This record gives sequence, C-alpha cells and structure tokens, in this order.
Amino acid sequence: MTVESKQAMDLRLPGILVTGASGFVGRHFLEAAAGKFRLFCLARRSQFEAGVPHLENQRWTQVDIAHRDALLEVARCVKEHGGADHVLHLAGYYDFTYRDHPEYERTNVVGTQNVLDLAEAIGARHFFYSSSLAACRFPAAGTSLTEDSEPDADFPYARSKRDAERLIRDHPGDFRRSILRLAAIYSDWCEYPPVYAFLHTWLSDDWNSRLLGGRGNSAVPYLHIHDLTALLLRVAEVAEDLPPCSVFNASPSHATSHQDLYCAATRFLHGLECRPVHVPRSLAYPAVALRQHALDLLGRPPFERTWMMRYIDRELRVDASRTQAQLGWAPTPRYDLKRRLLILVENMKSHPELWRLRNEAAIVHAARRPNLVMFNHLRQARERIVLDVTAAIRREQRVRDFRDYGRMPEASLQAYVTLFFEVLVGAMRTRDRTLVRTYARLLAYHRRRQGFAFEHVSVALDAFRGVLRDSLAGIGDPDVTPALVNEYVDLSLQLALDEIEETYAQLEAKGVGPDDRAGDADLLANDLEMVRLVEELHDVCRDGWDADSLFCERAPPGAHGEPAGA
Repeated sequence: MTVESKQAMDLRLPGILVTGASGFVGRHFLEAAAGKFRLFCLARRSQFEAGVPHLENQRWTQVDIAHRDALLEVARCVKEHGGADHVLHLAGYYDFTYRDHPEYERTNVVGTQNVLDLAEAIGARHFFYSSSLAACRFPAAGTSLTEDSEPDADFPYARSKRDAERLIRDHPGDFRRSILRLAAIYSDWCEYPPVYAFLHTWLSDDWNSRLLGGRGNSAVPYLHIHDLTALLLRVAEVAEDLPPCSVFNASPSHATSHQDLYCAATRFLHGLECRPVHVPRSLAYPAVALRQHALDLLGRPPFERTWMMRYIDRELRVDASRTQAQLGWAPTPRYDLKRRLLILVENMKSHPELWRLRNEAAIVHAARRPNLVMFNHLRQARERIVLDVTAAIRREQRVRDFRDYGRMPEASLQAYVTLFFEVLVGAMRTRDRTLVRTYARLLAYHRRRQGFAFEHVSVALDAFRGVLRDSLAGIGDPDVTPALVNEYVDLSLQLALDEIEETYAQLEAKGVGPDDRAGDADLLANDLEMVRLVEELHDVCRDGWDADSLFCERAPPGAHGEPAGA
C-alpha cells in the first residue's frame, strides 16, 4: 500500500472506506464527503496520477481489489485509524466493446467478494455497492424497471453485476447492504462516453451530424453526478434505519431520448433546433458494421459498435418512486440532462481541450496496471534485492579498486540502498518521478561533500539496473513488457544519474569540494537533509499506515538518534 497523507484523523467523524476512489464517481464523492467523514480511499491509481486533491481526514491506498491478501492488509490499518462504519464499493470494470473480458470476473466478481470480506474484517456496519440499471433487461413496452426487477441482462458486464449482487446478498457478514443500480451518470463536462460521442457528432460539420438511428426514440435515464453524490451521502446518513438488504434505483423516473437530446443540443449551440434525418434500423446496422470494420482495420476503432444497434428505439424506462420515498431524495430539476445540456455545450465551446481530455479519460479503462504488478513483485523481493545490490556494489569496489564505498559501513550502505529502492518502486507505483530527482540531488550533494567520485556513484546506481531487471525478468507476466521495464527502471535510473551529474557540475563550478571533516561515510548521522527526505518519503513509500519509520525493518543508523554504524 502507498499512503499519501500523514495528517492525524479526526476520530469524531464517522469513517467510510471507498473503493474506486480515483474513478469518476469516486472523485466526486470524495469532494462531497470532505469534512463529513474520515475517508479511507482505495484505488489502483495513485492520488497524484488521478489528480485527486489531498483532503483532511483522508488516507489514500493504492491497491488492486482483486489481490485479496493485499486488500485485507488494509483492515488492520483502518482499525488503527478509528475504523470505518461504511464501505462504499465503487470499483469496477466496464468497456464499450461488448466483448467478454477476464477483468469482469477478476474485478467485478472476485474483487467484490474481497471487498465484502474486508468490510467484515473492519467491522463495518453498512456496505453499499454501485450496480447498474444496465444489469437488467430492457422492460417490455409500457412497463418500467423497479427495485424488484431482476438483474437478468445477458452480456458480460451485466452478468458480472448480477453475480456481484448475489455475493452481496449471500455474504454472511453482519452488516446492512444497499445495492444502488445507477442510471447513466454524467457531469457538467459530460464524462459519459455515449453522450460525449453524440455531442461530438451532432455539433460538428461532419456528414453524419444530422443522422439519428430509427425514429430517435432510443432512451435511457440520466442522472447528474451531483445528484448521485447526494444520494450516496443520504444512504450513509440513514443506513441504520434501512432493512438488512435493500435495492435502490439511483435514477429519475423518466428516460431521455436521442431525439430529445439532439433537439436540445442543437438549440443551445445554434439558437434553434435542427431537424434530424432518421435512418431506419435496417440501414443503420449495415452502415455501422461497415464503418466499424473499416476503422478497426485502420487502427481507429469508432465508439459506435454494431451491438448498439439492437437498442435502436428501445426505452429503458425506470420507476424510482420507491427509492425516492424511502430515502427522502429526488433528482434536482436543474440537473435534468435536457436542461443541463446548456452547461455541457457551453463547456464544450469555451474549453474544448479540457472537454476533450476529460471525456477521453472517461473512455479509457485500463484493465490492469502492469506498474502495480512490477511494484508488488519488487516489494516482495525487497530484502533479497537490497542484499544483491549491496553485493554488486562491493564487487565493483573490489574489481575497480573503488575506495570510496570502502569507507561506508555495511549497515550504512544497505540502508542507503533500501532508501533508494523505496524511492524507485514508489515512483514505479505512482508514476511520478519527482522524488527520484529530489533524492538524486540530495544524494549527489552528500556524496560530493564526502569526497566520492562521480564515477563511483554512477557505478552504484548501475548496480540497481542489473538487479532490478533480473528480478523483473522472473515475473512471467505478459503485461510486463521490455518497454515497460525500460520506462520504469532504466529511465528512472537515467533521470537520477543526470541529476547527480548536474549537481556535481554545479558544486564544482561553485568551488564546493569535499568536507575536510569527511571520514567514514556513515549513513544519515549528520545528513539533516537526508533525514528530512526520509520524512517526506514516509507516507509515499512505506508499506502500511502504521506510525513507524519508513525503515522499521531496517532502521538507518542515526535516523532515530542511535550512533551511526550501530
């Protein structure tokens, strides 16, 4: 785990553990819940990579919910920080290809089982889960889905949600369960791929900008993200009064058709509604199939796929009246999509690049993160890697008669190697090399003051390259490609080496030479800047939420006041 905040938590606040905290819904929920809860945030992305601001009373942990052992390690840490009353399970996998993918089972089903077990382990009183209305078949004409509808749709994503709902109902944990079946969720920046694709086409000058499939009656319910976060907060608020297991429809009780969206969008853009050209379903299917085939061959797969044609002129009608009455919640009229399109179109016109970036990010779903695979592998092998790197440095010292590292006690060298290892794997996990460069500059300053030749330091860094590459070669995971190893190992080390060389040159230009008092190169004994860096790295690189030092297993001599070299 990687934690990115070390502020004390306010134990007067209730605790909530949120999976999928870096996702679209998760990010907005954290913002809405700030100040109301102690937030234990779980995500596969780092807080830096996800662009989520640091909040008070927040702990962020990078973890894959499909990794049961790693996930259950979170339980101890949560309990040590006041526990969590609620578990909000938002993490899940979905793409728009309609094809089966192992991630549906791994993340949506196995991952849900693991999160349920985590909720039991931390003693949570309430578990709520983001399912989807898409898990249910479209209702027959003139009827609506209700909270009693079965999740009976038969495509990979829907089946995974059905199986997850069953696990939630059947889990023996002693906590209340709330299953929320979400409508299509969007924001003022859209961030819902189908609507983004519609607007991108309808509001362009492209040849197909006026085409609508069928009679334009394809319709689903849409819910603004602000209304959803309000609903989630409301469910948490009244959790104690809910039945042991509840299903809620997080949706308005009406659907919005493509025809309605088209007319509203063109009116807000042009000042008057444009009349669409309706394409019969019999023509729409072969046209989309031909376009899909051609663009797939060109390596530019379109968003529109043939499977979408089966929903032409079908309406996913929903009755959410029971949910609204039971929870005392209702969608906000000004957030209705037909009305809110004015804001969406304005954002699209005024901030086109930000609009594109936010929506393209919503389309891309990384099934797995190989940087986490590499990180977990290396962390498990840390002790061996530290010893191997230390031994490699000693070999080079003997072969090349490098006397500089001969002045460093073995315990000091191993602790420095451990520190740099933590910096490297931390950068691998967060995909942020800032700390690598910061550490390299500090290391260069101290090695220069201790009289180390640049060549000796360079060889020590190169020892990492060989050992880390050899270790990663043993993973046998097809996602861990040579290109990724080069990116996360070689390029990180090259960045560090460039910073060290630059710092050596700058110090030399300023006439800063070795300290006359430099004798044995003891670790951190007098390196106050290094001590401060350890404190900065404490939350980013440590393996847990405990209050011990980063190197609780191998404490650097001098770091806690004991004599250097002890």
